[in-house]
Amino acid sequence: MSTSSVPDIGAVRAAIARLFADKPPVLAEVRFPHMGTSSDWFLCEDAADLDPILERLGPGAEVHLSSVWDLRDATGGVVLRK
Repeated sequence: MSTSSVPDIGAVRAAIARLFADKPPVLAEVRFPHMGTSSDWFLCEDAADLDPILERLGPGAEVHLSSVWDLRDATGGVVLRK
C-alpha cells in the first residue's frame, strides 16, 4: 500500500497516475477518521476527475484509491492522507 502525507505528494501522484493508466476507472473512498461520519465514494474516469475532490479536503481526511476491476486489490491500493 502506498501511503503519503503532503510532503511526499510526488510519489503518491506517480502511483495515482499509474493506477489511472493501468486500470481505469478508479474508485475513490474518502474517509474521515475520528470525525464520526461515513465515507464518501466517487467514481473517477481519469486523474482530472480526482483533482476537485482532493482540493476540497481538509486535514485528517484519507483518500483510498483502487481500480473498480480489482475485486480483491492485491496491491493494497493507493492511500493519500492530508
